[in-house]
Amino acid sequence: MFDVTRDTLANLAGALPKLSEAGKEALEPLLSISQKRESLSDLSDSEISRLSIELERISKASELLDVDQGKVSEISDLISCECRTRARKRVNGIYVIIDPEATNSRDLIQMAGSAISGGVSVLQYRDKQSDRSEFLENAAALMQLCDSANVAFVVNDAVDIARLVGSPFLHVGQTDLHVNSAREILAPFQCIGRSNNGLLEAKESESQGVDYLAVGAVFSTNTMGKSNRKPVGPQTLSDVKESTELPVVAIGGIDSSNINEVKASGVDSACVVSAITFADDPEKATRHLVDLWEKG
Repeated sequence: MFDVTRDTLANLAGALPKLSEAGKEALEPLLSISQKRESLSDLSDSEISRLSIELERISKASELLDVDQGKVSEISDLISCECRTRARKRVNGIYVIIDPEATNSRDLIQMAGSAISGGVSVLQYRDKQSDRSEFLENAAALMQLCDSANVAFVVNDAVDIARLVGSPFLHVGQTDLHVNSAREILAPFQCIGRSNNGLLEAKESESQGVDYLAVGAVFSTNTMGKSNRKPVGPQTLSDVKESTELPVVAIGGIDSSNINEVKASGVDSACVVSAITFADDPEKATRHLVDLWEKG
C-alpha cells in the first residue's frame, strides 16, 4: 500500500496549480492512488516514469512551490524504487547490442527493427564512432522503436544521451563513468547496468548500486575489441548468479552453439552481438536464438 500523510498530500495538491499542465497530469494519478489507499503497482509504467520526473522537478523547485522538500524526496524515492524494480524485471531473454561498427554496413535502425521483430527483450545502442548529434538522433529513434514494442532500451556509456532520451537503462564498463557519478546525472527512474569480468567485479558493482550485472566474455570473441579477454566460462555465470538477487546478463561469444550452456547457468539473459548483427537474416537469427533460449 502507498501510504503518505494527509498533510503531505495537501502540500502536493497545493502545488498543483503552480505546475504546468503536464506536471498536473503526472501528479494526479499519485494523489488518486494515495487517497484510495491503493498500491503503486496500480500505476502504469508510463505514469510512474512521468511521476518520477515531475517529483524531481518539484523537489528542485520546492521553495518556490512552497512544498516540503523532505516529504517530496521521500515520495520521489519510493517512486524511483518502484520504477527501477519494474525495469530490472525486464532484463531477461535475448539481449542484443546494436553497434554501427558491427552491422556489416547495414542501417542500424533497420537492424534494430529486425532484432525486435525476432523477439529480443533488451536492446542496447553502442556507438563509439558517431558524433554526438547523430548519436542523439539515433538514440531517440531507437528509444521510440523499443517503446512501441515494449523492449527495454539501453544506452551504452553516454550518460548525457541516456538522460536526454530518457532511456530506462544506461550501461557502463569498468573503466567508464563511475556508477555514483552517473546517478548524479540520470533521472531517478533510470537504471544502470555494468560490465564485469568475474565474481569480484560483480560484487563491487553491486555494492555501487547497479541494477543488473553483465558478466563476460563467457566465450572467446572478436567482437567490439574483446579478443584479448580470457573467457570466464559458464561456471563463473553460475557463481555470480548464486551471489546476487540482481538480474545477470551473460555476454561474449554467445551463439546458437552454446546458448544452452548459458541458459543452464541460471542467468537471466544472454547478450548477443555478431550472431544476430552479422547474420544474413537478423530477424530469423534472432528468432532462432529466442526459441533456443525459451526451450532451454
